[in-house]
Amino acid sequence: MPVSQTASLDRTPLQSLLRFAEYATVFACLVMFTEGLLPRLFASETDPESTLLRMLWLPVYGLVVIGCLFELPRLFRISVRLPFLIFILILACASWAWSINPEVTERRAIAIVATTLAGLFLAARYDWRTLLRLLGAVWLFMALVSFISGVVAPGIAIMDEVHVGAWRGMWWEKNALGGHMARASFVCAFLLVMDRRWRLVWGGAVTLCAALVILSTSKTALLGLLVGLGVLATGAWMRRGVVTTLSTIWIGFIAVGAMALVLIVAPGLIFELLGRDATLTGRTDIWTALLDAIAARPWFGYGYGAFWGIDSEPAYKVRLATEWLVPTAHNGWLETALSIGLVGLAGFMLSYLLLLARAIRLAISSWEGIFALGVAAQFLLFSLSESIALQQNTIVWVVYVAVAAKVAISMADLSARAPGHPLQESVIGSGRFGGSGTRAGLVRTR
Repeated sequence: MPVSQTASLDRTPLQSLLRFAEYATVFACLVMFTEGLLPRLFASETDPESTLLRMLWLPVYGLVVIGCLFELPRLFRISVRLPFLIFILILACASWAWSINPEVTERRAIAIVATTLAGLFLAARYDWRTLLRLLGAVWLFMALVSFISGVVAPGIAIMDEVHVGAWRGMWWEKNALGGHMARASFVCAFLLVMDRRWRLVWGGAVTLCAALVILSTSKTALLGLLVGLGVLATGAWMRRGVVTTLSTIWIGFIAVGAMALVLIVAPGLIFELLGRDATLTGRTDIWTALLDAIAARPWFGYGYGAFWGIDSEPAYKVRLATEWLVPTAHNGWLETALSIGLVGLAGFMLSYLLLLARAIRLAISSWEGIFALGVAAQFLLFSLSESIALQQNTIVWVVYVAVAAKVAISMADLSARAPGHPLQESVIGSGRFGGSGTRAGLVRTR
């Protein structure tokens, strides 16, 4: 049953209590997916996947499955519109058959299915307004916990060995805090513009999240923050009219192309501007070694999540070549190729391009598209230096799937309108949500 404001007007106390319990459950599950807080309490940096933490994920998976059962018909219709996403999910599960560590692949395949289903459930169950408010509330909570821990327990929240003085909050290292807070800043900034009722709350959230980005000292996170806010500012400019929108998109393509050209021809200039060395803190050495590993099993990879095992021979060769215990590829695209090969990488690329194309089309007429563009831009930026693509038990993948699904739904709604029908703006497209009356908040899209 869709979440709707008109239904809430006639809700009984019992129904209100059940709805509150539902929101609280979803909130708790999303906090778990942030990979902060609980891992610091129930695991260690040397063993981030402790047995107790694995057990804590089981009820989360169970709740996701139960929720999906209530939305099964709609989930099927959404999945049909996400063929490439479903393809790489199936490939990840099937990779058990050729994995170098079938036990790990089997366990993590279950986790990535549950993580993906969580994103699909959010898209099917909630409208844009409710979804964004839930995400904003989760990020505000994590930002508050991280900031308070930094003040009252700096030994936990502030690094004192490597990167001394950099804040890590309730995550294991500073880049995790910075990356999450950069994404959180974009979500909360979007809500600051659109959610008039809670504008003071979201304004405080943006300030807090941006401050944590700075305290993390992560330059990539700072760039991600600027990218998110830049997309939002560009979106506001685009809303002036169709001509402005198309011109801005065209200028954006030119700017991205120019940046790519500079990165290829004179990469040192970009690195100097970012304050980074040309190896991106050793990442290029890892990537060079990984290209040889990918070439050894190019088509279907080593099995989902299996490459970086302790006893993995190909991972040992990479660590030997780089002379340190590399934990991940530090690149979402290479990580995908390692797990499910170039076939899977092609599927993921097509999935991303489909999201981008739909978001651009939707941005011409609606704020949903602007938000999706911001998510896509930040996802691309962070995927170049972090293994965030097709990763289990992480809110980054949950949000990516949810936004891809919501955009697919919005595009289907646009296509379903009869020719000549006036474009009915959604709750976000109207420029506000949270007021009263049809113009302010009762017109919605799922």
